[in-house]
Amino acid sequence: MQVRDISRIKYEPLLVQANHWLAAAKRLEDMDALASELAWKSLEQYVHPHLRQHLSICVKKLVNKGEAMQQRLQNGTATEFEIERFKRSYLQVETLMDFYADALATRTNPAVTATLKACDYIAEHSMRMLLEPLGHTTPAVITYIDKGMGASILKAGLRLWDDSENPAAAIKIVRHNLLRPTALIHEAGHQVAHITGWNEQLAAALRHALLKHGAELADSWAAWSSEIAADIFAFVHTGFASVAALHDVVDGPSRGVLHYSSGDPHPISYLRVLVGTECCKHCFGNGVWDHMRRNWMRRHPLENARPATAKLIRASLPLLPEIVKVLLDYPLRAFRNKSIRQQIDVNAVHPASLQSTADLYGTSFYTSAPLLLKAPLLRLAWNGYQLIAAPEQAERFQDQQRSWMQLLGNSIK
Repeated sequence: MQVRDISRIKYEPLLVQANHWLAAAKRLEDMDALASELAWKSLEQYVHPHLRQHLSICVKKLVNKGEAMQQRLQNGTATEFEIERFKRSYLQVETLMDFYADALATRTNPAVTATLKACDYIAEHSMRMLLEPLGHTTPAVITYIDKGMGASILKAGLRLWDDSENPAAAIKIVRHNLLRPTALIHEAGHQVAHITGWNEQLAAALRHALLKHGAELADSWAAWSSEIAADIFAFVHTGFASVAALHDVVDGPSRGVLHYSSGDPHPISYLRVLVGTECCKHCFGNGVWDHMRRNWMRRHPLENARPATAKLIRASLPLLPEIVKVLLDYPLRAFRNKSIRQQIDVNAVHPASLQSTADLYGTSFYTSAPLLLKAPLLRLAWNGYQLIAAPEQAERFQDQQRSWMQLLGNSIK
């Protein structure tokens, strides 16, 4: 190729950018670059029968959009705003593809694959228990392992740029919590809230109940409704186990535990743990959670909080019993004018009930695949409780958790 006179080259930045982003979009078309044929087939067998086809269609629409943009740029009829819109579309599709690529990549050996299949099943089971009686379809779930402290979700039904929907809920489980995966149920709660409209209705209920104590306090709690709803979903399914796991994730230096950021949907960690212990007291009476509450408050004195944050916390503390009643007992349209406790029997995860069930079934409580398929959440709740009640036997409980999750995963075809 003959080199042109560099002084006569016309600089076309918009076309250069369009070429770049279109080329990036075309590279997403290679599904085999994400995972092997075997990996795709094993996942499609029980998560979504046409997963690759769905993702391919999303990418193809993106490429078509990019080619049309490129043509208009060459004709001089497109603008830089169109490139920005295409970049946003590309990043959304890339995020979707990355979720599934990570999910496939972490299923690299039989033991990990079985454990993650168990996680898929447990999360889907938790949603089905609430959604099916309400007349909603339960979405498929795919879980994957990643680093970090907290789990996350790419929700099924999430609208993509082309108005299509993400076909499955993709949930990240952090490696350190793989054998203590109550956060999995928290993330499933976000999916349930997305389907039912729980967040908006809970926000309105909290604001209405707390307005008499001041608009600022009421608005703060209402703004936390999405994370609180997910915490409550995990609690009604796994009881104290979810509270204990949350405590261990958010604990740390007091400056972090007492940190408050306006606009953050997560409650102040200090209050978030105390909501959990109050839920236990409200549903189960006295227990080890009372010791957790006292230790938590002693370890994180409010003198370490900023004045405005300390004021909000102090105003909230005497209201926690009232707040918990709203969270657990307030009837919502999302639940056909029933409360979450009326839809999910939290008494099943009372420690005494869990022990009674475990004693009734003996060794088959952990070794019977039919029993595991029927009630996996009871095992998760019981193991999580025992880790706190008898920490000197933690290794045994973790081995039990690993064994029954692998048995459950291998039972799923």
